[in-house]
Amino acid sequence: MHLDDAVRELAEALAVNDGARDAGLRAARQVVVRRCWAALDGGNGEPTLGAVIRLAAASPSREARRACAALLVHALAVRGVVPPASVTDACALVEGALRDVLLRCNYPFGEAPEARLAVLERLHRSLGELMQPLEPTFPNWQGLYAG
Repeated sequence: MHLDDAVRELAEALAVNDGARDAGLRAARQVVVRRCWAALDGGNGEPTLGAVIRLAAASPSREARRACAALLVHALAVRGVVPPASVTDACALVEGALRDVLLRCNYPFGEAPEARLAVLERLHRSLGELMQPLEPTFPNWQGLYAG
């Protein structure tokens, strides 16, 4: 899954149906389901968003888990896209698949679910940067180390 394309499609689904909030939320859920289902190689049919989240969390493919978790972070930024019944499963997926990212942003793993959800709702702003590999912190000066 190309995350940038999926996020753009998610934003378009919400913007096209801006006049009817419920229609926009349904369209955004369908985008998340379709994109994650494809990343999981789900085949024919489209399950519910809750089922896709649980399947992604149980997937043996690290890439599929990370892609679905990253898309869910963007979906969590818009209240109502992820139904309240699936928020706990969504948090578990993101915490499992993006643990390194969450450690870099001081995610409150031990806090109440509301505090963790509040962080995830804002994480979409810096997710791309946090998912980049870490850079060395000191320069590679030639000849500095003579050993």
